[in-house]
Amino acid sequence: SPALNPAMAHMRSHLAALTALTALGCILAALAAVAHGQWNPPDPEWDEGLPLATLPPFPCQPYEVPVNDEPATNVNELRAHDIKVLMAMGDSMTAAFAATSPHFLRSPVIPREDRYLSGLIGAGSMRYALGSLFQAVNPKVQGGATGATLPLDGLSVEGHHLPITLTQNARLNAAISGAVVQDLPDEVDYLVEQLTTAYNETVDFQNDWKLLTILIGANNMCGACKNSTRDEPDTYGEVLDSVIEDLYKRIPRLRVQLLPMFNVSQVYPWAHTNSYCKTMWRTIDSSACACMTPFHSTREDLAAINKAAVGYRSQVHKIAQKWQAKNLTDFTVVVQPFTTGLHLVNRKLTSEFDCFHPSAIAHAWIGAALWNSMWTPPAQKASNVTFVKGLDFKCPDRHTILQ
Repeated sequence: SPALNPAMAHMRSHLAALTALTALGCILAALAAVAHGQWNPPDPEWDEGLPLATLPPFPCQPYEVPVNDEPATNVNELRAHDIKVLMAMGDSMTAAFAATSPHFLRSPVIPREDRYLSGLIGAGSMRYALGSLFQAVNPKVQGGATGATLPLDGLSVEGHHLPITLTQNARLNAAISGAVVQDLPDEVDYLVEQLTTAYNETVDFQNDWKLLTILIGANNMCGACKNSTRDEPDTYGEVLDSVIEDLYKRIPRLRVQLLPMFNVSQVYPWAHTNSYCKTMWRTIDSSACACMTPFHSTREDLAAINKAAVGYRSQVHKIAQKWQAKNLTDFTVVVQPFTTGLHLVNRKLTSEFDCFHPSAIAHAWIGAALWNSMWTPPAQKASNVTFVKGLDFKCPDRHTILQ
């Protein structure tokens, strides 16, 4: 095979070193925890908190579209059958990192990005995820993630994340584990490249309507206590708006829906009342959220996270209002606000692996809530997820417009 160019050889060398160091660190931390008797077996009381309602079977079916149906020509008049492509951008939450992973040292040992069940774009069979739900009504829609990927994209070399592995599984889920809002331009590049190569024969890039969902800010929020301008709400808004501008220029016929970032600090009390989670946060996962997971985190650090969350949510609404005011016919930005007041009422909503990321159950609820929000008029949209009360699915017909 051809010799590696110096840049590629340098990157692979860095990756090998990072992987080896990460593995060694995990092993040493685990051994230390076991030696000190801190690593308890899986908690039989993981189902702790308010009882979660059961999601009902998804009742929606494909509807008949007349042969003479006129395709939508305005982004504000799109119906389910007008959407040809689903896409998503974000961080490890959108990538569904560790959603199904068990406690550390249990098989599979390496946590995966369970993109196929990501609430924002998963398209695995029998899943309450947007890709699956959308396909039940519009079987022709493309882009939903169908498999798992390895979290190697969480590693970076010279300021850039490594490419997403197994793109045939990720499809148009461009989320990068560890991403901050400043990493979104790389995700835009990924989507454009996929649409114009892997999808060039099945998607009319210029004319097909596309729906993109974005949830970003958890990792910026986790740095809010460091007083860096990178993580200030104004900076978050400026960068996100510039990304929206780039999307407008590079991807034709696009509807963008922004999800306000919920308070990630909610996981703190759950983690600190469970011996397994405390051990994880003190060892292997101490760097997951710089302002929260380290043992020395303070009340002031958590307050900084919460303040940033409020600021980010405000910026999301300002950006959507700005772009809606342009009254464009081929591009718009809307907010699906159900994540604003998302409240983790049960430990089962967090990953059993790291006590931080959303679990498969949480993703199912997020997917269901997103689906309903998309068909609800703005004034009636929910600002939370009804984990306890449950929900009834909304089923669109050929006249129902995306909201």
